[in-house]
Amino acid sequence: MSDPAGSPDSRPEIASPTALAGETEANGVALELYRRMQLVRAVELEIELLYKRGEISGSFHSSVGQEACAVGVCAPLRDSDLVTSTHRGHGHAVAKGVPVSAVFAELLGRVGGVSGGRGGSMHLHHKASGFLGQNAIVGAGLPWAAGAAWARRRIGQDSVSVAFTGDGAVAAGAFHEVLVLARYWSSPCLIVCENNGLAHSMPAAALFGEVGTITEMVAATGVAARFVDGRDVLAVREVAGELIEETRASGTPAFLECAVFRVHPHSIADPDYRYRGRDEGQRWLDANDPIAKLRDALEPAAAEKLDEIDADVAGTVADAVARAKESEPTPIGSAMSHIYATPELAERG
Repeated sequence: MSDPAGSPDSRPEIASPTALAGETEANGVALELYRRMQLVRAVELEIELLYKRGEISGSFHSSVGQEACAVGVCAPLRDSDLVTSTHRGHGHAVAKGVPVSAVFAELLGRVGGVSGGRGGSMHLHHKASGFLGQNAIVGAGLPWAAGAAWARRRIGQDSVSVAFTGDGAVAAGAFHEVLVLARYWSSPCLIVCENNGLAHSMPAAALFGEVGTITEMVAATGVAARFVDGRDVLAVREVAGELIEETRASGTPAFLECAVFRVHPHSIADPDYRYRGRDEGQRWLDANDPIAKLRDALEPAAAEKLDEIDADVAGTVADAVARAKESEPTPIGSAMSHIYATPELAERG
C-alpha cells in the first residue's frame, strides 16, 4: 500500500477531486465541506495566535492539515449521533457543530465556555451537539463512544457513536478491549484512527508498519475495516458515510483508518525540530493541503462563492472571539464544581 503519511518528499500527490466537483458543487455538498474545513482551520489558527499573545494558558494541540478527516467523518452524522475525541480535538468539536464562540470562551477561561471555562483545550464537551468530549488520556474516548452507542441501542434508538483516536492509541490496551467488547455486545460505534505518522515523536511505521497496516490488523478481528486518504474530504465523506450507515443498520462496530499528517508540533511547546526537519510540516502542507486541493477542484467556476465563504468564515471567527471575550471570567471558587455526580459525595471530600 502507498504511504500517504510518510515524509513530504515520499508521499504521492493526491488525485484532485475534479471528477466529483461538478456533481457536488451543483448540490452544495463540496462547498459546504469547504466551508466546514475553512472554519476548523480558522478556529485553530486563531487559537494558536491567542496562545502566542499570552491570552490563553495551558497547552494546545493543533490539527492543521487534518481538517478533511474531521469534516469528512462528521458530515454524514445525524445531530443525534455522538462523537468522542482526543487531546487534538478542536477540529472534531467544530465539525460536529459545537458553537465556535463557546469553544473560544472555554479556552479563554470564561463562564460561557462549553465546560464553564474549567476544562480548557483538552476538555471540550457539548451535549447539545452530540459531542461527548475530548480526553487527554490516550485511547480513553473509545470506551465512552462504545458504551454510549450500546446504551442507546438498548433503549431502542438508532444512534451511532464515532470515536476519533490517533495511531498512538492503537498500542493501548483500551483500543483492543473496545474492539472485542463492541463486537461481542453489538455496539454501533465507528472507531476512526487518524494516522498522522507520529505518536508524539515515535514514528508510527516503527510500531505498525506502513500506513494501512492497522486496518489489516483490525480486519483480522472480524470488525469491518476500511482505509482512506485523509487529504481528500470527498473520499473521507464517502467511505465514512458507508461505514456509518452499515454500523447503524447492523448495530455492530466498524473501523476507519484515515491517513493524515501532523503539520504542526505535537503541542505548541513541543520542540519537534529535534526529531524531524523544521520545515517538514510546511512542505507537506504546501503540496497536500486538503482545503487547497478542494478549492483547486472547484475553481474557477465557484471562485466567487469560495471567496464569499472565506470572508464569512473570517467574520464568524472574529465575532466568536469578540463574544467569548465579553463573557465573564470563570471564578476561581468554581474550580471544584461538577466534579462529583452528587453534592453529598463532594461534601464528604
